Amino acid sequence: MEYSKKWEIIAELGRGGQGIVYRVFDSSYGIENYIRPLMENSIFGLANTHQSSKKILDGQFDMFKNAILRLIEMQDMNNYKALKVLHSPQDARDFDNAQIRIKNEIKAMAEISHPNLLKILDTDQDSKWFVSQYHPNGTLQDHLQQFVSDFPNALRAFRPLVAGVSELHKKGIVHRDIKPRNVFIDKEGGLVLGDFGLVFFADQNHTRVSGTLENVGSRDWMPAWAMGVRIEDIKPTFDVFSLGKVLWSMVSGLPILRLWYFERDEFNVEKRFPNSPFMHFANSVFAKCIVENEKDCFQDATALLSEVDSILQHIELNADLIHPQSPMRCRLCGNGYYNMIYDFGERVTHLFGTNVDGPSNFKIYSCTNCGNVQLFYSSYPYNRNFWRPK
Repeated sequence: MEYSKKWEIIAELGRGGQGIVYRVFDSSYGIENYIRPLMENSIFGLANTHQSSKKILDGQFDMFKNAILRLIEMQDMNNYKALKVLHSPQDARDFDNAQIRIKNEIKAMAEISHPNLLKILDTDQDSKWFVSQYHPNGTLQDHLQQFVSDFPNALRAFRPLVAGVSELHKKGIVHRDIKPRNVFIDKEGGLVLGDFGLVFFADQNHTRVSGTLENVGSRDWMPAWAMGVRIEDIKPTFDVFSLGKVLWSMVSGLPILRLWYFERDEFNVEKRFPNSPFMHFANSVFAKCIVENEKDCFQDATALLSEVDSILQHIELNADLIHPQSPMRCRLCGNGYYNMIYDFGERVTHLFGTNVDGPSNFKIYSCTNCGNVQLFYSSYPYNRNFWRPK
């Protein structure tokens, strides 16, 4: 095929019903087309230059040196690329659909340029193969323990991924297969979304691939409301649900969350990591992504991105949720938690020299470890909701 003129196959990376993926190197600088001829010519030249000038000898040596340097470059995995080749008709599980899917995959990757979406580098006119970035560090699935119990760093790493999906949604593209196995780790440790094989374009001009009534994603990562629906009814909420589960896996370190059960004891990150700060913010994100009903979900990744940015701002300010049922870590010692020791309720008070002429609501919290006290004046109309039961 045409790719063999441009890309030298080094090893097979994997295969599925649609095609095979190889690790490849630019053949114009590969072993057979560049390194070996350069080495052979330079060695032959050096062996037959007894009477040659120093300039000629230096030239031959430079050729040999360049061949060695290029050979060393080939040992750096970051210099490789990934080649995906569509199965031949006799080997494909469903060749017609596979061909449409790879065309859509190529189109989606070419249409959006974002550092956290896999880049396409080369393809053929018939869309039977394409070359993309290769990330030798593997996928998020291989590194689930990296962010366990560390919600702030997990959210910082997660944020660019959400920004990439937001760009897809703005173009009317739904990825439909977001999961840790499809999120690559780049050389800087960033998250890069790949595998656009199930991508869906909301634009009616694109060809529909999936059947009218079929599951359209990976079962453990797709929302229940999308099971058995028409492909035309798939919305960006599908990706938001999956993104929520990806973040849950990053924080919990567990590979699978059943359905939308993130609040159950065995899956609840607040209960699994009671001493980890800001974990209640994690559940506040999940409550708007990993939901049973679509109406309760963020409508797209742009809305999720706004929420992520808001929480990151809270984290950077070392802020906390103000709620009687949400544990607040002590600002002074950092070891204890604040417990309410007095609730004055609405009554006339002369305490603390505030509002001496009228009713006031005061709540006093004290640290269980060092005794540091926090006083809340909760009479303002705009903050009364903080004190209502969940």
